[in-house]
Amino acid sequence: MTISTFIAIRYLKTNHENRFFSWIALLSIAGIAIGVAAMIVVLSVINGFEKELRNRFLSANAHILAYRFPAGLRNHENWEQVIVEKFGQYLTGVAPFVHFDTMGKKDFLIHAMLIKGVDPKKRESVQNLGNIIRPITALDSLQSEIELKRRGKEWAKVPSIIIGKGLARMMEAKIGDTIELISPQTEHADPLGQLLPFKIVGFYDSGLQHYDNKLGILSIPAAQKLFNMNELVTGIEIGLHDPNQSPEIADLMSQEFQLSIKEWQSYNRNIFEAMRNERTVIGLIVALVAFVASFNILTTLFVSVTQKRKDIALLKAIGATNQQVLMLFIKQSFFIGSLGGSIGVFLAFILAKIIETVPFVKLPDIYLLSNLPVNYDWRVYIGVSLSGVLIAIVAGLYPAIAATKVSPILGLREGARE
Repeated sequence: MTISTFIAIRYLKTNHENRFFSWIALLSIAGIAIGVAAMIVVLSVINGFEKELRNRFLSANAHILAYRFPAGLRNHENWEQVIVEKFGQYLTGVAPFVHFDTMGKKDFLIHAMLIKGVDPKKRESVQNLGNIIRPITALDSLQSEIELKRRGKEWAKVPSIIIGKGLARMMEAKIGDTIELISPQTEHADPLGQLLPFKIVGFYDSGLQHYDNKLGILSIPAAQKLFNMNELVTGIEIGLHDPNQSPEIADLMSQEFQLSIKEWQSYNRNIFEAMRNERTVIGLIVALVAFVASFNILTTLFVSVTQKRKDIALLKAIGATNQQVLMLFIKQSFFIGSLGGSIGVFLAFILAKIIETVPFVKLPDIYLLSNLPVNYDWRVYIGVSLSGVLIAIVAGLYPAIAATKVSPILGLREGARE
């Protein structure tokens, strides 16, 4: 341990001569700790929110959609083959889908619904639905309808449907119940269209309320029959090995095919852009806490320099260089920043755990998630704590420079008076 380090630590300790200074130092440490903790918690929540939304969007949506709406695609098997031939090295799989809006009715309750027709077996290569479908065997019911249609056999008169968890709650529906869907493209005496029955075999729970409150999943044949599409499908869902490559690959597909191409980032682009902007603005606001703490450090070290002028002068008189005096006070500010940063990291972790385990904040529907998610990223913890140390060091520079200007003669004069 160098002499400057030893003296810097001694100056931070409480004794009867510098008790006032030590209280100011404690306030400076507390300011840095609060600033670091607040910044880490804010960034952890915003990053957690973005990560959770991203994961749920990827669970609920294919990475790329190639479609024609409302005209649809004929011979979708040929389209699938061409897409795989041209872009197979990027893909995990392709699957057809049907996509239309309609109305669902149970008893006397009518709700707007988004109907999606899928081929579960092909869809598995694009995206795993097992973690958002309950029970997982519900997908087998849809697949069996496809297999029966493929073999030319008669399939169930009441096809199966998987509905969103929120929609089931609003319709007061449970597994085994029958709901009716309006087939709007059929000629029927009822101006709303023909009502076709479907049996609920499972629930869809993506955690995204605007899907869970509206979505109904059918097999491809059942969806084609509902919307009178014959052998047409709306488009092709495409899965990628790397979802982050979707914008580049979507651009290449747009140049190659006369289809509408949409990648998953664009589904809710406004939400992700808003979160990036909010991260910047909230980060700047919270950073003001750390700047306030830096002024406390500035004050602390000025008090230290004022109280220790005689000590500084005596150190110089016995041979201490300006560089050693400068390092003494820079190390003092470094210790304040390090201690405050360490306490802030611990406090941030505790607060994040409380936010994660005690859902005392309920988000409105507009935010898509019901609770605040938290992302524990070590880079955020280390980066913010190091920023606190850097702010402390920068705040201590001017008082440290002022200390180097103390004349050694001052120590001799004050020592002679005493």
